[in-house]
Amino acid sequence: MHYVGVDLHKEQSWFYVSDSEGKRVFSKSVPNSEETLHTVFKEIPKPFQLAVESTYNWYFFVDIAELYADKAFLANSYELKAFAKRNKKTDKIDAKLICDVLRKGYLPSVRIAPKNIRQARELLRYRVSLVRERTYNINKLKALLDKLGNISSGDFTTYKRLDAIRTTELPEIYGSVINGYISRIKFLTEKIRKMISYLEEVFGNDEEVRNLITVPGLSYFSAALVKSEIIYISDFTCFNRLCSYAGLAPRVSQSAGKDVHGPLSKNRRKMLQWILLEVVPHFIKADTERKEKYECLAKRKNRNTAKVIMARDLLRIIYCVLKEKRPYYANNFRPVAGVALNVV
Repeated sequence: MHYVGVDLHKEQSWFYVSDSEGKRVFSKSVPNSEETLHTVFKEIPKPFQLAVESTYNWYFFVDIAELYADKAFLANSYELKAFAKRNKKTDKIDAKLICDVLRKGYLPSVRIAPKNIRQARELLRYRVSLVRERTYNINKLKALLDKLGNISSGDFTTYKRLDAIRTTELPEIYGSVINGYISRIKFLTEKIRKMISYLEEVFGNDEEVRNLITVPGLSYFSAALVKSEIIYISDFTCFNRLCSYAGLAPRVSQSAGKDVHGPLSKNRRKMLQWILLEVVPHFIKADTERKEKYECLAKRKNRNTAKVIMARDLLRIIYCVLKEKRPYYANNFRPVAGVALNVV
């Protein structure tokens, strides 16, 4: 068996290939064109395993690598730093490091998402970008109206509120800028509405998504985003692993008699953590007991900590719904063994 470590960049990649004893076969930098990559993969002695760092542009590279490699891995960039040299860093050294860690069996890896999941992620992240762009334009419009002494309250995502803004008495330049913001907000609002319908069409027949939307606070968008970030619930043997993966578990530093709990871990699925914290207010409002629990936690700790704790409760329900492959029933819901819903 041969082993390949790849340091992937935008235009170039460094390949480091070794045999089962760690002896170098070849090491070189190559352009990231499909033709060149196919040629390089054909040169590597078979069979071989390959690992590449999980950078933003790994899709095309892994798709090509899987045509030739016995097994392709995505290295966890965050955890890989623990193996790196601190006083020297080059592309060649990084590729060799990945190759050596893979050969020795210590590679910290992440799941390679199937093509359909990758497509779903890009669609959902596009929807997120539309909402963020609309929010940015609304904030700029409100700020300008405040500067001019106009009323900036109300829901600026509705046509009725936008049409109520009068620019006839303002100087021409101000009117032009305000009308530009209004037309942009209307355009983005229409795109978001069409995207909601499209998401229901795309994910409407997905059994896991249909089960997830029965959970209070989750829509087709948030349910589909949760599923696309988790990928396979079978990868998580217990809830604590999923909680850590979602970035809702605090960092712990324990030594001798000291036990310090720090902020949330940065080694997490950023989008999964974000959507859980976004929808948790709706999850709390849907049930009186959850409201009381949240208010109690907010008084004892603070509102941000209470929000994270309630997000963990939401994730526990999501974990059980996906594990048991059924909808959420509020009155007779029973978690799977070993998952307590009211643990703080």
